[in-house]
Amino acid sequence: CHETNVCPHRTMKSASAPPKRQRIYILDEKDAPVEVFDHSAWSRWMSENDLVFRRTVLDESGVTITTRFRGVSEAGTGAPLLFVTRIAGMETQDNKGYAAGTLDEALEEHERILQDIIRKLTGR
Repeated sequence: CHETNVCPHRTMKSASAPPKRQRIYILDEKDAPVEVFDHSAWSRWMSENDLVFRRTVLDESGVTITTRFRGVSEAGTGAPLLFVTRIAGMETQDNKGYAAGTLDEALEEHERILQDIIRKLTGR
């Protein structure tokens, strides 16, 4: 056992922490996140609701910016970042995602990204 470092009669224990638990959320009538604990109810809510709040398609360049509700956050990571704005159709290094804690923050990020891309595309 000591020479080969293989001990079939012992299980190896990882020194890392146990896997993080995910926290799940839905949105209330004012689009504010509310943590829920029933995974099947959450899944149903996620499938029955439109999770995209804004999508901007720049036809000529093929760029799409989408802001949507994710509904999932890792436990213990501080304030949950439940909204994400993603860029698609740019150069690979520019296809990024930006997380936000509130819908307002996400929509502001969406607009900032849109204006940055327009400046890049028009050279202004």
